[in-house]
Amino acid sequence: MAVEMKLPPVLDIIRSNIVKYGNPLALKGGEVAAWAKSLNLPAQGELLFYTGGEYQLLPYIDTLVKTMTKVDQASKGFSLLMGVRNVLDKAGINAEKMYASVLAKDKERYNTVCYKAAVILRQLGYELSYSGEHELYSGALLYELGYWDDLRAYAPKVANVIAQSGAKTIVCLSPHAAEVFKYVYPKLLPDFAFEIKTFVELVWEKRDLLPQVDYAAPVVIHDSCRLARELGIDEQLRDILTSVGVQQREALRNRKWTTCCGGPNKLLFPEISHEVAERRVNELTHTEAETILTSCPYCLSALENGNAANAGVEDLIEFLYRGVKP
Repeated sequence: MAVEMKLPPVLDIIRSNIVKYGNPLALKGGEVAAWAKSLNLPAQGELLFYTGGEYQLLPYIDTLVKTMTKVDQASKGFSLLMGVRNVLDKAGINAEKMYASVLAKDKERYNTVCYKAAVILRQLGYELSYSGEHELYSGALLYELGYWDDLRAYAPKVANVIAQSGAKTIVCLSPHAAEVFKYVYPKLLPDFAFEIKTFVELVWEKRDLLPQVDYAAPVVIHDSCRLARELGIDEQLRDILTSVGVQQREALRNRKWTTCCGGPNKLLFPEISHEVAERRVNELTHTEAETILTSCPYCLSALENGNAANAGVEDLIEFLYRGVKP
């Protein structure tokens, strides 16, 4: 007799939210796009600034995972929790959003990463457009978690929003979005012919125009596996830091041989994820660098959660913004 395999409920919650609401935590478009209000970015243009809501959503996802792990998923209490969720959902109220919104930390920080990235690119001379509250999450988690049928149905919705911008190039803040747009969407949508760039690539192309960063201590790069392995972007980060006059150290495992940050395990095995992150932070701080830099929202969040060494952990965007005068 065939055995039915059931995935952890947290995965189904995230899957259903992406399909129904356009992002993993059912946030409204206005909430995800709030960071851009003061910039007045046009809705149309050849270069589309794409956040996918990934930096903005991370504090909520972290809180959701912590909440789910505190409840025995085989218990009556968990069944009741899921039952309440279903009732609230039918009433148009998202239970995860309600709970996570109260407890989520660092929302302001993750939102300002998007703002800082846009400011940096504009000061380098790039003319950005942005879909604002209409922007949809890329669906990268559907791809990474194996929900192919859902992604196949979801991808045209994302592509339609992008097409309305009139863009020829999409600049992605997250390497997860860049990967799924560059390698997966063209297989699902033959007319998805946009040029895909990452924030790192655009900055690297104009790195000689970057202002110097006044930071005397050495830094160390944690290479994101998606950025280094799947997208082949590693040396560019080091070139950028050299351009802004910053000392660098190298971890033993770097570039394409980078060690995992623990992020991929977070949804299924949060305890293991935390342990992996701690080990990676220890590897990085062993270089005696004072600040760890990465260029991926999930790496940033995972390393922060595993930062028992109290090292400085920043996104490359945050670090480069130190030299910017808005």
